[in-house]
Amino acid sequence: MRLLLLLLAACLWMTVAVSSTMLQGEQRSIQKCLQNFGGLNAANAERLQRYTQWSDSYEEVPCFTQCYLLEMFDFYHDQAGFDERRIKQHFGAAVYEACSERLKLGDLKQSSCEHAYAGFHCIVSLENDPFILIENMQNATRAAKSAMKKCLQQMDQVEWNRLGDYARFPVTEPIPCFTRCFISELQLFDERTRRWRVPAMRQALGVPLVGAHVAGCAQRRGRNPCSTMYQQFTCFVLAI
Repeated sequence: MRLLLLLLAACLWMTVAVSSTMLQGEQRSIQKCLQNFGGLNAANAERLQRYTQWSDSYEEVPCFTQCYLLEMFDFYHDQAGFDERRIKQHFGAAVYEACSERLKLGDLKQSSCEHAYAGFHCIVSLENDPFILIENMQNATRAAKSAMKKCLQQMDQVEWNRLGDYARFPVTEPIPCFTRCFISELQLFDERTRRWRVPAMRQALGVPLVGAHVAGCAQRRGRNPCSTMYQQFTCFVLAI
């Protein structure tokens, strides 16, 4: 789940008004939660756009988060707070563990605006964390995730926020040589024979799918060895 729930609703509402039926329910919920603060005006839309930049302990629009969660989702309840099973289902176990102290009620008898904000703010602040993205890869083995994290740590930290761009399968690799690094760590490509170890790749990463047409993947070429490996691996991932 992406932070579009907050950002796009605000941005699209301001630009195309109520003409977007896809976000109609969310627009109505946000309007309701902002009705005591002037509604979804330009100033409030700007506040929502920078939601992850709000202070860890101070909500710019008081009680907005609790209202929004109650209106939109099944993983939060005004009495019991956050539902562990559903948080893990929506955001992954890694996010829950990272935010667990803020998600649990602790000594509180029931949830509050402050508790709702602290928990959800932690979740959305972590949603694009590169190590969390790796940890939430469902088909990757523990060894594969460790290799990816190791390779990421070898890259310039400025590049880390580009990890999420891999989901769009761009022609140019978002983090240069990252794919070649973890493929090498996992020994999924035989440098001597120039052949991919497809069964090992399938076991470690869950790709390519069994029966997928991958005959032409190894023939793809890029501008350099890193680009070539990225192009070929992407072909395996997308093969059907």
